Amino acid sequence: MKPPPAIRIIPAFAVPFGVAALPDAESLNAELKALFLAREAEGAHYRNPNQNSVATDELFESHFDLFSWQEPCIQRLKNAITDHVLEMIGMVNQYKRKTVDEFEVYADAWFHITRKNGYFVNHNHPMASWSAVYCVDSGEAPGQALVDSGVTRFFHPNPAANQYLDPGLLQMTKAPFGFGHQVFKLQAGQLLIFPSWLMHEVSPYKGGGTRITVATNYWFRHPKMDVQQGPRVR
Repeated sequence: MKPPPAIRIIPAFAVPFGVAALPDAESLNAELKALFLAREAEGAHYRNPNQNSVATDELFESHFDLFSWQEPCIQRLKNAITDHVLEMIGMVNQYKRKTVDEFEVYADAWFHITRKNGYFVNHNHPMASWSAVYCVDSGEAPGQALVDSGVTRFFHPNPAANQYLDPGLLQMTKAPFGFGHQVFKLQAGQLLIFPSWLMHEVSPYKGGGTRITVATNYWFRHPKMDVQQGPRVR
């Protein structure tokens, strides 16, 4: 019998996601929740007037200056998220730690409070390289699992990937070759990091509480890397 041909499979075009659980998040989240609810109650003073990706009145979005707040809980969160983002950048770029430590880091950050039926339309985060979302409160009671409620859904970057399906493709559904969407149901204390260009949405939240998250955008400079495209410097 003729031997099968030797084939080398190359896993091209994969998209990296980073998932982490922040240590000792329970006390941090309690402080963040109390602070955010108090700021929401002040209304227009903290609300972002240009909520481009917010589709409903059931969702409050703050200004993008969250990391400039000096409350200890905000600075703890800023340091924790930034440390995780830098660690992931080092891993996926195969940088030495010394190189990552030399980065100039710039970030926008803001919080969302979502009540029943609130959601985000499909969008991405232009003019940033990496983005992250941190879950302060999932809005669901312990043990409760509302199907498709408040999930973060990332769309496959190739919209034609599943245009034709036959037995030659049908079982090729797992990473890195899968052509379906990537879905995350974030829990309190969980951090999700992703490339800013990736299109995503948040499905309608069906819980009876408050779903609270923090979103961030990052961009970077390095004194020895002349590859910047004019990021916003603050």
